[in-house]
Amino acid sequence: MEIKKILLPVDGSEYSSNAAEEAISLAKKFDAEIILLYCSETFQTLKQFKDFSVESIEYANKILAPVREMLKKAGARYIERVIDNSPSEEIPRVAKKENVDLIIMAPRGTNPLASILLGSVTTRVLKQLPCNVLVVHKKS
Repeated sequence: MEIKKILLPVDGSEYSSNAAEEAISLAKKFDAEIILLYCSETFQTLKQFKDFSVESIEYANKILAPVREMLKKAGARYIERVIDNSPSEEIPRVAKKENVDLIIMAPRGTNPLASILLGSVTTRVLKQLPCNVLVVHKKS
């Protein structure tokens, strides 16, 4: 199996940090590029407020900052994508558009009530995947 592009969706949870560690490890082994993705699902009515846009960008940077640091410290090649839409729609769309070989993601995010076994976003994404996926639960 050849891996040249890895999609790494993050949401600020401990689980997504664990997925980032695994993505870094595999990117090093395969000399792959990581596409760091954060999806910010905003209600349409809130998009009308200018201050909300600034807050949304600041929040995205807050979520991405720790993972950026991990990637930089490891010397990993990466690009970032911040998209204002549902993660369950955007993860498969970005994976197809970017022609990724592997998606590495968390089993669940920051919402502990989303699902008992597997997060609702992860479950929806798994049904639409254009490539292989690695769901990382804990640190390796």
